[in-house]
Amino acid sequence: MRRKLLHTSAGLLMAVLLASSHLWLGQAWAQDRRGQTTRPPAEATTGAPSDSVSPFGAALAACDTAHQGEPQYSLPGQKAEIVLDRCYRGRDQLACRFNAVSPEGKALMEQFTRIVEERYPEIANVDGLCKIKVESLVKDLAGTVEFAKRFASARSEYDARTACAIKVKQSIEAFALVDLVHGQEVQRTLTEAVDGDINRVSVVQEQVSALATKLEASQKAIVALQKIHRAMCAETDPTLTQASTR
Repeated sequence: MRRKLLHTSAGLLMAVLLASSHLWLGQAWAQDRRGQTTRPPAEATTGAPSDSVSPFGAALAACDTAHQGEPQYSLPGQKAEIVLDRCYRGRDQLACRFNAVSPEGKALMEQFTRIVEERYPEIANVDGLCKIKVESLVKDLAGTVEFAKRFASARSEYDARTACAIKVKQSIEAFALVDLVHGQEVQRTLTEAVDGDINRVSVVQEQVSALATKLEASQKAIVALQKIHRAMCAETDPTLTQASTR
């Protein structure tokens, strides 16, 4: 009876997860013909949704709280001041939100790499499948959906801060420091500083993006394996049943 209840709950969970599979990041972040990621304009500027409950959301909220009321910044230009985009609320706030992305990415790697290591897409026969517990399939399928949700939030924030940093970098490249002897050198080092903020996070994001691709494959495999498991796997091990009758 317990096994049947598990199969029933697994089936219900699978139906819900399949309905939400359209939210998977591989579909949400379409690739253009040149392989570049395209995102809706609103997400490119707002970043991750407000969520002060999760550690990641709390870290982002702390960055904003510490820099409330920051003015809109500007840089000197040849004819007029160059006003920076409103997404930029100071170097500290930009770096703070960037720095919040890396721990979340590392946490995702630590918590969900295990599902990939189960190698669900590589199951080769029914014996191997039936050795897997139904509870494990249910748990790991739910894990792939949790990963997708958290990764979407982290990637949204990363993309938004990167887009903002690029806008600031473009403004830096356009302004002029005619009153400074080493104006060009200052301009160059400012650009390098912004690039450094981006690069410190990009390595982790690349690793987590690779994990997301593997987890998507695992998710699809688990969905198929659940169906086969429910239809073809015996509720008890036949060898154990035979041994008990001797």
